[in-house]
Amino acid sequence: MSSSTLILMLIPLIAIQLGLQIYALVDIYRRKGVQPPLPTWAWVLIVVLGELIGVLLYFAIGRLPDAGED
Repeated sequence: MSSSTLILMLIPLIAIQLGLQIYALVDIYRRKGVQPPLPTWAWVLIVVLGELIGVLLYFAIGRLPDAGED
């Protein structure tokens, strides 16, 4: 497999990852915080440095619930 083929295969995956990271960071900003015990700055670092795993962790355990949720 040539390097140009590999790059063409990775571009969509990188775009999806960056899109999810941006969405998670915007979500943190709009909700004005995250679930305790970690502070907001820690979740920002987890999302940015943790790549896909960090985004998944944020949406699974770090995200504040909506106002209508219990």
